[in-house]
Amino acid sequence: MADYSTSSPTRRVPGPTTASDVVIGVLVAMARKVLFIPAEKKAIFYLVAVLAVSVFAVYAPPDDEYYVAKKHNVFNRYGTKLGWFWTLTTVAPFVYLTSYLHHNSHKKAATHLARLAIGTGIWYFVTNFFVHIEQRTGRCLNSSKDIFHRDECSLSGGKWLPGIDISGHAFLLIYNILIITEEAASFINWPSTPNRPNRIVSPNGYNEYKALTKAVQGLVLILFVFHLFWDFQLIVTCLYYHDINHKFLGAAAAVAAWAVSYKGIFNIFPGQPIRRKEKSF
Repeated sequence: MADYSTSSPTRRVPGPTTASDVVIGVLVAMARKVLFIPAEKKAIFYLVAVLAVSVFAVYAPPDDEYYVAKKHNVFNRYGTKLGWFWTLTTVAPFVYLTSYLHHNSHKKAATHLARLAIGTGIWYFVTNFFVHIEQRTGRCLNSSKDIFHRDECSLSGGKWLPGIDISGHAFLLIYNILIITEEAASFINWPSTPNRPNRIVSPNGYNEYKALTKAVQGLVLILFVFHLFWDFQLIVTCLYYHDINHKFLGAAAAVAAWAVSYKGIFNIFPGQPIRRKEKSF
């Protein structure tokens, strides 16, 4: 990136506002309204919402002829089932770019990415842990022999009675949303230009900063779209998929995973997302 410490810094005068700037500004303002709701409030909201919508679906089952109710619909196959991939590929560049512009250091920016690596480990552990627990606590009905695996039960003509399990959809969607919320906070009080004297850039550097800021705004909008999409998929999950107890356990596991990481581990390493109290770098 261009030099941030010229010998004779000058305050740059913003250029004229274009129609695209206005549109992006309005969209970013909308995104802020959703992304900047504290994760703590969202965690409580999703626990209550998952339970409430799931109970509603039990006593007032919705029409399952809708396209989104089909398990093999495109949103489920290429959206939710690949949810962690989409979260990593959208959150990672946002974290790196905002951290780099804040610290002016590639090394510190890379360190912030460790949160996503740790989050990946937590996601992998939770999903595989409950697969193991479900197989240990479930049982095969209508089978002449003892079977402790779902696939073997099906092949033998039996019916698998699920044990203790979570809704992988509910867990993944809520965990994704809480991660997006925590990381998006790095955009709070984002300055239109570097305000510290030693960070005011040369003309080329100033233009580069403006271009990178637009890239950050674009990533904010992408995070906003995925947040809304995960919300939609969570509603579909609560209405059509999985048992009510599995969905609530999935939501609780997601909140627990978020708390362990953002309220525990990340206080030790690699640190919390950037929390900017004023509009300056």
